[in-house]
Amino acid sequence: MDMEHTDLLLDILRRLPPCSLAVSRCVCTAWRGTVDHHHLLRADLLPLSLDAVIYNELQMDPPKLFGRRLTTRYITSNLDYVADDPDYTDFVLDYCNGLFLVESVKVVNPATRQWARLPLVKCGPCHSNRYLAYDPTVSPHYEVFFIPRIRAASAETICSALEGEVMHVYSSKTHVWKEKSFVREGDAAGTIQDVQSCYNSDRSMYYTAYWQGSLYVPSRHIKNAFLLRINLSTDKYQVIKLPKAGVGDFRLGRSKKGVYCVLHTNVPCTFQVWFLHESCGSIDWVFKNEINLEPAFSKEWHAGPWIPQPPEKIELLLQNDVNLKLVDEYNQALRKDDFEWDSEDENVVSITDWPKKCDDDIRVLYCLGFHPYKEIVLFHQTRLCPCSVVAYHLSSSKVRYLGQLLPRCRYSTEEISFAYTPCWMMDLPGRN
Repeated sequence: MDMEHTDLLLDILRRLPPCSLAVSRCVCTAWRGTVDHHHLLRADLLPLSLDAVIYNELQMDPPKLFGRRLTTRYITSNLDYVADDPDYTDFVLDYCNGLFLVESVKVVNPATRQWARLPLVKCGPCHSNRYLAYDPTVSPHYEVFFIPRIRAASAETICSALEGEVMHVYSSKTHVWKEKSFVREGDAAGTIQDVQSCYNSDRSMYYTAYWQGSLYVPSRHIKNAFLLRINLSTDKYQVIKLPKAGVGDFRLGRSKKGVYCVLHTNVPCTFQVWFLHESCGSIDWVFKNEINLEPAFSKEWHAGPWIPQPPEKIELLLQNDVNLKLVDEYNQALRKDDFEWDSEDENVVSITDWPKKCDDDIRVLYCLGFHPYKEIVLFHQTRLCPCSVVAYHLSSSKVRYLGQLLPRCRYSTEEISFAYTPCWMMDLPGRN
């Protein structure tokens, strides 16, 4: 490419928003070289760091934020600005790369406080099975999926996407819902009786994983638990059985190498971590580790680096607008933050010598989520004060104490939680 055309290309590329600029790097080698050589892409706007956990306790309360001290000063999880009714609080249904899908069918970016209202769609027995797919490094657009399931009380109603039936899909490119038929590859999930939904299974079904253009949707059923691996570019899906299905509650998520699953075994406080290995068309679950976390929540820890967001900070943030200057301030503060996931300090301990089983001091523990860029799983103590949170490092078998989830001593009743990576893109498609 000659200099004249390079200058013209530069002039065009500089006018693109960050998401579109990221996509333009995929056009050809010359375009990628031009963007990178002239430092056109602000990578600091992309979701690159795990800074908090955002969770709902009850549907009538705003989502809460627990995270780095500096994050609580710059980002709020309170979604009052999207509410149609001041007495109604949106419940978070799904999360993907910085964006939330909330119950009133809106997509929200908590970092920029931009949001988009989706048109209504009639989807039969979709219940809470609404899922979000978004990757700002590939496209500025997102998709929302309504996936019906067969409930135990209505097995005769064969309204299931598992056998190539219709799913409802919304794209921010077209701003409309479309009915799509997805073709199954490989074996089926089983008979209608096999795929009847298990009651009280919604907690596990909230959590999907989006990885390299595919959406992994969990589904827990009376006889078997499995995933739907939906390829968004080919409109095909595969059925993948979960490891040791039926052992206990499970949590699906994306981490450093792809899709991971945490299984709560029948032994209190004991979890198994599995990795979904995909290579040359072969898909297999690889066992990573089995851990007993009871000692981590019996230990007397020093103050952790994460805190719950104070109410006064929420009010202050909602009074101010978000702009790119704020992004620069946040990222500069982040670089100066003394919290590093791999650092060695008094809040990190090895668990290699811990017992494999719990003692009589049984605690109620749950997986809060996964670090998206490191092999780290977050766990917390629920319904028991002080609701401590720890990060478990798969590679080193070490546990790091993060802090107490609640600002004061009371029982925790959270229903859904997501490990949060801020996305500072200021051009949410369809934003209000």
